[in-house]
Amino acid sequence: MTLGFLTDYGPQTEHVGALHAVAAAIAPDVGRIDLAHDVPAGDIRWGAVLVERLVRLMPRDSVTVAVVDPGVGTARRAVALETEWGKVIVGPDNGLLGLAADRLSAVRAVEVTSEDHMRRPVSATFHGRDIFAPAAAHLAMGVPLDALGPTVDLASIERPHLPEPNAFDGQMDALVAGVDRFGNLALWATWEQLMASGLVAGDRIWAISTATRTRGTLGRTFADVPRGGLLAYVDSHGLVSLAVNGDSAEERVQATAGEVVAIARQS
Repeated sequence: MTLGFLTDYGPQTEHVGALHAVAAAIAPDVGRIDLAHDVPAGDIRWGAVLVERLVRLMPRDSVTVAVVDPGVGTARRAVALETEWGKVIVGPDNGLLGLAADRLSAVRAVEVTSEDHMRRPVSATFHGRDIFAPAAAHLAMGVPLDALGPTVDLASIERPHLPEPNAFDGQMDALVAGVDRFGNLALWATWEQLMASGLVAGDRIWAISTATRTRGTLGRTFADVPRGGLLAYVDSHGLVSLAVNGDSAEERVQATAGEVVAIARQS
C-alpha cells in the first residue's frame, strides 16, 4: 500500500509535515509519496487536473490525500472516492475530485463522518491534518471504505468548471486550465480538438489573449522554435499548451489560469 499527498500547502511547509506525521502515526510502515504541493493556492480547477494526472500514475491499492480547500470548515463534504484498480482519493467535495471521478472510472464514494477515523479535536481550518490524512492512513491499514461513513451518489460529486474549447475555421479558443513553474500555459483542449479547426503541425500561428497577439509556431517540441520563440504543442499529458523556448509564455502572452486564449492561423 502507498499513500500519496497532493496539496496547495507549498513544498516543505509545516502543513505538509503535519500530514506526514499524522499518517505515520497511524500507518508507520506504509510508503508515502509527495505528488505535488505547489498547486496555486485555492486553485481547485488546476488541482483537479493534477489529481487526475497523478493518481493515474499511482500503484494499485494506493490512497491519495488531495487538499485544495479554500472552503475548509464550511458545509462542503469530506469524501473518499474509490476508482478502478482499488485506488482511493480522500479530500474535499468541492470539484477537486470530480475529474478523477469521471476519467478514472469511480466505482463508489463515501462521506467521511466517522469520528473513529479522525484526529480529535477537528480544527475548523485544517481538515487535511485532522480528517483527510487520518482517514487515508486508516484505509492504508486495511480499514474498509464503508467504515468511514455513508455512501455518496457518484453523480453528486462536484465537478470542476472546465468548459470545452471552441474550434472553427483556422482558430481554437480554449481555457487556460493551469500554468506550470516554467510559465507554460496548459489549455483545456486536446490535439484532436485543435486539429478540428483545420490547423496542422508547422503552421505559423497567433496566440491571442485579451491583452496581446503573439506570433508562434505549431510544433512538437521546444527545439522547433528558436530561443525566445513561442510554441503551441501537446504536453506530456495530452493537453495543448503554449511555451516560450527559454522564457515564460504566461508573461509573453499576458494570460493566466482561468482566461481564454485563442490559437489562430496567421493570415
